[in-house]
Amino acid sequence: MPALSYLLRQLLYLITSRQGILVNNHCSRAGLRACLISAVLAITGLVLLSGCGGGGGGDGLPAIVSIDITDDFTAHPGDVVDFHALGEQETSGWRWLYNEDLIWESSNPLVGTIDSLGEFTATGLGTTEVTGTYEDLPPDFALVTVEPTGPQPTADYYPLDLGYWWEYTGSEVEPGGVRPQQEITLTVTCLRQVVGAGETWHELRVQYSDPQQTPRYMYFQHDGEGLHELYADDSTLPKLKDPIQVGTYWEDPQDPQHTFEIESVTDTVDDVPAGPFENCVRVREEGVDQYGEYFVFTWFKAGVGVVKSKLWDYDPDTGEYFWTYQELVDYSVAG
Repeated sequence: MPALSYLLRQLLYLITSRQGILVNNHCSRAGLRACLISAVLAITGLVLLSGCGGGGGGDGLPAIVSIDITDDFTAHPGDVVDFHALGEQETSGWRWLYNEDLIWESSNPLVGTIDSLGEFTATGLGTTEVTGTYEDLPPDFALVTVEPTGPQPTADYYPLDLGYWWEYTGSEVEPGGVRPQQEITLTVTCLRQVVGAGETWHELRVQYSDPQQTPRYMYFQHDGEGLHELYADDSTLPKLKDPIQVGTYWEDPQDPQHTFEIESVTDTVDDVPAGPFENCVRVREEGVDQYGEYFVFTWFKAGVGVVKSKLWDYDPDTGEYFWTYQELVDYSVAG
């Protein structure tokens, strides 16, 4: 039985990039990811259709013979996590099940509760077993351990909570060149918390102004070392690291040529619509991809998040290097 988190990570891998935070990837790369997503869906037999729930039979879908819910994970008090369920079809492949078609239970409500739609809320420290039951099939279980929230020294530099959002204006890459500045080029929204690599992560959707460009999803969390992003293979990459001081340097564990360094903690960013912002942290990121060397500069402002991002990269469509950028227009990080 394939783990649900494994299938989610395969999709996550295809629609995220290890490069930057607000970086717009080349359209040729985005197109490749779209093709790969279709291929993965075909290989896994995972049905992503509006009518994919239900047990089969009367609705014309194959019968479900077993289920697989979210894997075991560790949470912190106050975390609100969406559980999910897959059903193994009698013929072949898996499909999503509607959460409302399952019966959800938590063995210890003092540690965590779960509602009829599979939304789990961590209420206290300890462990609880979450059970998902579908029709008369054997149930599936997930052990949730709720631990105290430790220090998060970077949390103020990229606030994460449900409903937070940021709008940016800037330039976008298109075949044959760089598209001029637009009023809103992308909107980043913190949608929910999900499970990955046995922990809870905030899911952020990057919605582009171009309706033909597929939304991108990013997965972040803060811990005692800094701000981390999650990738498909369960690897994580710090995007901001403690201590927040000039000279703090780190490398991508999977690519020593992919490096980061805090260059300033006192920058004034006064050329963005939502600004000015003083005492910003500037992080320089550099690496090498299939097209050559690239650079990313990201400015973080405490209590706000990312206020500006610039990318220096190579466009294979034009054979030239170029700058693209994103500048903060508006945001909401209030509870």
